[in-house]
Amino acid sequence: MNTKQFARALDRHGPVMAGWPETERAAAATLLAGSAEARGLLQAALALDARLRRDLPQPDAAAVARLQAGIARRIARAPLPSPPGPLPRLLALLRPAAPAGWGALATMATCALWLSLSPPRAAPEDPFGPLQTLPLAGDLF
Repeated sequence: MNTKQFARALDRHGPVMAGWPETERAAAATLLAGSAEARGLLQAALALDARLRRDLPQPDAAAVARLQAGIARRIARAPLPSPPGPLPRLLALLRPAAPAGWGALATMATCALWLSLSPPRAAPEDPFGPLQTLPLAGDLF
């Protein structure tokens, strides 16, 4: 790791190296041991982080506790969802059978019913039948 990569890692992960990935943390520790420039970058990042944390307003601990207690009460009072009835359960079971949607399944069922109930057709006509009655030159001899 060089100082440019270290600066990018500082921007990406922050100056607290305990939260860094293990491989980057080990490479950064090696770089910090031998580079004064890297130590300066880390000190600048730590100072900026401390300044940002100092300037942010800190919430009152009692207000946070009241907020958490109110949320817990609302969750405890919320009604549980009713279990699904038989129709939603049946539809959930049939959902894999109709990947293209219920309209496609209904269309396929209608076509299958229509084909199974239609009467069988007679043997197809010979498409050249009318041509056989025409006199041809070969028929005269």
